[in-house]
Order: sequence, then structure tokens, then C-alpha cells
Amino acid sequence: MNEENQNSTNATHGWNGATRPFEPTGDPKFFYQSRQHVEALARLEYLITQQTMQMGMLTGEIGCGKSMVRQMLVNKLPADKLCVVQFENSGFNFTDHLRRLLDKFGLGDFAADKRGMYDLYELVAHCMAQLDEIYGRHLVLLFDEAQDLSTEVLTQLKMLTNLNERGEGALTIVLIGQPELREVVARVPAVDQRISLRYHLKPMMGEDVEPYLRHRMQAAGVGMDVFTKIACERIYHASRGIPREINRLARLSMEVSKNRGKKMVDEEEVHIVVEDLRRHQNMPSWNSITL
Repeated sequence: MNEENQNSTNATHGWNGATRPFEPTGDPKFFYQSRQHVEALARLEYLITQQTMQMGMLTGEIGCGKSMVRQMLVNKLPADKLCVVQFENSGFNFTDHLRRLLDKFGLGDFAADKRGMYDLYELVAHCMAQLDEIYGRHLVLLFDEAQDLSTEVLTQLKMLTNLNERGEGALTIVLIGQPELREVVARVPAVDQRISLRYHLKPMMGEDVEPYLRHRMQAAGVGMDVFTKIACERIYHASRGIPREINRLARLSMEVSKNRGKKMVDEEEVHIVVEDLRRHQNMPSWNSITL
């Protein structure tokens, strides 16, 4: 396709190099307020602002939007009242987590000289006390991919919640992970009993897909509807309502439609994408999808 035709097709779709509505992003403007995601966000916000509930847990299938909920949560929490520390990867030992936490307090170099877990723990306890007594701020630890936490590390994290009982600060821990996180937590009864709030984020409903796609397009600056209603239905059934899969199918379907010089994405483009993915990976064929 020559440059003139390519530019014409891009204009037809309202598409340009800076417009990427279906790429992975933590930008809050792309957050779609489905009933499930709004509920998850509201419950976590309640858990943290109460400051007395110790631990909470958010689970969901891969690609359901847990990390986006986490990012939206951080954006909503008042920075003058809360100190939020995020752990994007949880599969480290307890000492590593303590050092990362101390690094957030500006004590990374000092913590590096502390080899024993006890010394690091006591230093964290001191920081928490100062955070509470001097600055009046509550500490929040968000552990993403928390299904990777070992039972040993989970047990050790419980020790941090004991600092609430010592009156040396205030802490809430939120575990965020895939469904197997529930089994991991259940193997540590002392932690399981401290989980004051639990929520499982389910895939989107079929009725959400069309407004979700429209929202992503508008957030990216594309003010027109590109997907036909039946294309949205096909995307929903093929993706099983999982946002990450919806994004992938939408992105690829738009590329197919653009290359074919079409103004809209309809069921034919979605079918081409799904069949191509089915041939190359374990994606269901149309014969196994109930429409």
C-alpha cells in the first residue's frame, strides 16, 4: 500500500501513530468503569481508608484488569494521609521485600548494611512509628502477582501486621493475584484469618464489550464508532470477556480492517483474526463458541 492510500485509510479510521487504544497501559483515562471493576475499586478503597482491617485480597483470572484496578486505587488514595508502596513482583524473599520498603523510606543504603532479618524488621517498625506519629500517615503495601508468595513469606508478612498491635504504626496489606492465591493463603491459617475483605474480579459481561471498546477509542482520541454490534458480540465470545483478550482481538481486527481499506470492523475481520490465532495457539475455534 502506498503512502497516500495508507494515510487515507488511517484517516478513515481516525487512526494515527500516536493513537493506540488497545495497547497495555496504566493510564487511568483508559479505565473502563464496568460494574465488576468499580466494585473491586470501591471495596479496596474502603478496606484501606478504614485503617483497621489489616489485610485484603483481590483475585482474578489473568488479564481481567487487576493491575489497572491497583493503579486506579493508588491514584484515588489521599497522599497526605497514606503512604503507598507497590510491589509489582511478589516472588522474592521477605528480606528483599523489607529492603525494598526501606528503600522507599529513603534508607536503602542503610538497609544494605543490615544483614539480619530482625534488624531490618525493627528498622521498618521504627519507620512505621515515625510515619504515624510525626506525619499522621497510614502505610499501605500492595503486593501484585501475590500468588508467587511462598507460604514462608506469607507467614513473615503476618509479622508486619503485628506492628499494629504494638502501637508503633498503622499498616494495611493488600494481596493481588490470580485465583490460585486463594489456595496459597488458605495454607497459612494465621494469614487467612487476617484477610478482612476478599473480592474476585470476574470477566466482563457481554453487554460491557461495546461500550468498553467505545471508551478505549474515545480515550485514545478516536471519536467514532469503529466496531459493528455483531463484531462486538464476536469479540466477547472469543475473548470470554477477558479485557486483555478483548484488547488483542480489537487491535488485530482493526489492523485487518485497515489493510482491507474498510471504514468499520465487522464480524468478518474478527473471524479472520480468531481463526488465525486458533491456528497458531490454543484459542477456541468458532465451532466451540456459543453465539
